[in-house]
Amino acid sequence: METKATTARSEYAWAEYLHCMEGTPEMESLPVSKPAVASPLSGMILCLAFTIVSYWASGLQVWPFLINGHPTFEPVMIAILLGMVAGNCLPMTKQLQPGIKFSVKKLLPLGIILLGARLDFKEILKMGAVGVGMSCLEVILALILMLLLTRWLKLSGKLGTLLGIGTAICGGTAIVAAAPVIEAEEADVVFGVATVTLLGLIAMFLLPVLGHWLDLSNKAFGIWAGLAIHQLPQVVAAGFAYGPEAGAQATIVKLARICLLAPIVFIVGFIYARNKSKQHQAVSHGKINYWSMFPKFVLGFLALAFLRTKGWLPDVSIHFPDQVAAAGAAAADKQYSLPVVAQALSGYCIVMSMAGVGLETKFKAMKQTGLRPLVAAAISALVIALVILGLIKFLKIT
Repeated sequence: METKATTARSEYAWAEYLHCMEGTPEMESLPVSKPAVASPLSGMILCLAFTIVSYWASGLQVWPFLINGHPTFEPVMIAILLGMVAGNCLPMTKQLQPGIKFSVKKLLPLGIILLGARLDFKEILKMGAVGVGMSCLEVILALILMLLLTRWLKLSGKLGTLLGIGTAICGGTAIVAAAPVIEAEEADVVFGVATVTLLGLIAMFLLPVLGHWLDLSNKAFGIWAGLAIHQLPQVVAAGFAYGPEAGAQATIVKLARICLLAPIVFIVGFIYARNKSKQHQAVSHGKINYWSMFPKFVLGFLALAFLRTKGWLPDVSIHFPDQVAAAGAAAADKQYSLPVVAQALSGYCIVMSMAGVGLETKFKAMKQTGLRPLVAAAISALVIALVILGLIKFLKIT
């Protein structure tokens, strides 16, 4: 029985690692060995150090971190790479493990909840009916394509789902948000983020050249870039490389596309929880309890997005007493925007957790993935870009 329990846990590496994020009764019932209590401080400091370096590197004013005046690499990707290099090339002491696990297990759900402050559903209205329709079509097409390619190339269903969501919505951020919902393993998350980043970079360079060759208008190219390129920094870089108007249009389209992250993660999480609970019912012949199977942090994510959309996340002013304010300008009254503060905290939490995932990821696990997922993601991205371009031409968007 112990052997079966150990095997079951090894198959759910991400679920075990992010145990607080999933209510998986069957996993909770398995025997858990309790290690000696150790301070998480040293591991958290290491993840924080990688986070600081990642933000610094993402803001470097040199190639390849800056292209056409716009940043190209998200801190999430840099943190994963730094963690992978350190985790595979340097000895990781046992003292670091509690802090690394804490960064992933506790900070990731908090970061995803705070990520909701980034989403304003009103951005969708700025696109109009045609833009909304094309965005929804792009998301549906990406998910269906990846489902078919996953079956054709015999990929892991979870990896295929991550690649589909990353391609459909917003690259690495979408993958990170969806991974714990479907209990994806660390290797799948790392491979998914790396794949969509690479394909997004290729599209960022290629689309402006093709746009000029096809003589697309600024508006048409902005829509194309906003729907065909994965990550926001890459969309902005490609759009403004084409022109200021194209850059503004691409940014609005991309932000509207990001707004679809909340409902897509919710739907995917519900479907996964339902399928899993049915499997559990088949074994235990018990009642299906969807609530216990569904990760609760998604509800916080949706709630914060709703508050942002309704404008119920106000600015906050901190008033210092006159005696303190008289001490210097640094002590003057400060005003902060809650959505901006929440987004900043979300970014740091997610990047710290991804540094931890990188530290726990071994190159041997990445080798087992092979090139098939990259081929599947590339085919999906190419088909989506061609379909969106065809629609732009068909609808005569100028």
